[in-house]
Amino acid sequence: MAKENEIQALIQLLDDDDKEVFKHVHDKLKSFGADVIPALEEVWTADLNPVTHERLMEIIHEIQFESIVSDWQEWRNSESPDLITGAFLISKYHYPELRFEEIQRTLVRLRQSIWLELNYNQTPLEQVQIFNHVFYGYHEFKGLQNSEDFKDFCLNHTLDIKEGNCIIVAIIYQAIANELNLPVYGVNLLRHFILAFSKKTILDFSPEENNGKNVMFYINPVNKGSVFSRNEIKDYLDKLHVEHDPKYFTPSDNINIIKELLGYLIELYGRQNNDVKVQELNQLLQLL
Repeated sequence: MAKENEIQALIQLLDDDDKEVFKHVHDKLKSFGADVIPALEEVWTADLNPVTHERLMEIIHEIQFESIVSDWQEWRNSESPDLITGAFLISKYHYPELRFEEIQRTLVRLRQSIWLELNYNQTPLEQVQIFNHVFYGYHEFKGLQNSEDFKDFCLNHTLDIKEGNCIIVAIIYQAIANELNLPVYGVNLLRHFILAFSKKTILDFSPEENNGKNVMFYINPVNKGSVFSRNEIKDYLDKLHVEHDPKYFTPSDNINIIKELLGYLIELYGRQNNDVKVQELNQLLQLL
């Protein structure tokens, strides 16, 4: 009760004109961490004056962002940073109330529906065709080449409406495929994000081997998972007058895929002149 009374007293001082008073209130409320957010949000919904409203929003966001940074560092320093967890944390940056369990439940249902149709005696190409039939045909996922809405890069939104930017659709595709023991990995192709079906898992590659030559074929997450070859990537790069850098053919690890996802969002917010989002996402990027 004492803590609740203290919080309420601090909130009453949020609109104080004295900068030193506001700094004390700001720092004290932030010191309570995420536990204070419900109390702040409860007050935030009340009829507040504009100054208090704005300052409450600022404090809530700062606490939420610090929580994301902490979770982000823990994920980055883990032994095997998980692809879905990395994408989830970026989604949680936009949707602070998002719960990982919600994402997991949806992914499990998707995985099970594909697993029921998959036959491990089939060729890799046949397995991908079955995967695509369920993922794009039955579940009707759709990958977008260009996006101007941050929602198109968020796991929860894409899983909900079955549509998102090519990179987030590819991340979902890869995560499910890997759970089904299919060696499918993202490739950071210039101005596009694609998938590669490899001869073996990326963990089995030596640094010298992971150069794209172990890829059997590539998968386009935008065109309903259509399959194409290394030569078509070469033709694509030639049209753009770009050298055939090995990175455009090579499967990426989870950290680099998440870096690419952040890069897409930073570029998007840059076009929208949203300097705050650009700065915060760059801060996350630098931690990688």
